[in-house]
Amino acid sequence: MKKYLIPLCFVFLMMSACQKPASPTDRPARTDSSVIPTSGITYEVITTDTSGWAGVWNAADGKLTGTQLDNITYGSPVYLHSGWTYNIPAPSAGFVPLISAATRSYSGDITVNVYKDGKLIKSSSNYPQQGMARLLLMPDSMQTNGTSTNPILTYEVKISDPDVSKFEYDAWKGHWNDANGMYNDTTNVLLSTFPLSDGWKYSFKPDHLPFTMQMQASPYTKDGSTVTIHFYVNGTLVQSASGRDWIYPPLTYIVQ
Repeated sequence: MKKYLIPLCFVFLMMSACQKPASPTDRPARTDSSVIPTSGITYEVITTDTSGWAGVWNAADGKLTGTQLDNITYGSPVYLHSGWTYNIPAPSAGFVPLISAATRSYSGDITVNVYKDGKLIKSSSNYPQQGMARLLLMPDSMQTNGTSTNPILTYEVKISDPDVSKFEYDAWKGHWNDANGMYNDTTNVLLSTFPLSDGWKYSFKPDHLPFTMQMQASPYTKDGSTVTIHFYVNGTLVQSASGRDWIYPPLTYIVQ
């Protein structure tokens, strides 16, 4: 099982479990002068924490990326400032907007916004507590019609039977083999430490065949919910696993 070295600032996530969740609609006042592009998909992060924030988000290629570390694979995040934006001028059909962020001190307000063609389409603030926010926008449909020699593979994570007394009971964390056959957090451990939302999907074409689909996931807080991983090949379900802790050994399926 993969061992994680998690920056000390993230220990606070677990220590905060007893705090009362904040409403995702309580948005702080804007404290910057961001200019939002009028085309494509744009992420924006606004915070009153002057020490900055860190997080993860889906990049233009659909892969999860995030705040860089000051020591390559491990180390402390290189914190970003309020007013940060990330624009995807021409997102592909089925692109999944996703962002999860937290302030450096886990205090102060934070809001994550997603715009489409310059118009706000979704926002989340101080959820599940002050200093944290995340959102996921799943499209109505995703491309799944690959072929046997050029397949489209899909990972999906669903959450059920939540224990609402647990911190981040509606979130999960994990890592998976990307198109290159390597775990997606190989060069940045933060990608497997931030909470992600229920219903997440990631579709891709593997760089080679045969290809090993592989994933580990868990509720964000142990026993906070049941997490179920689904694997699809060209839209057909081929493998599943569920658990209320880390799913280990990793769920694995070889695509020939």
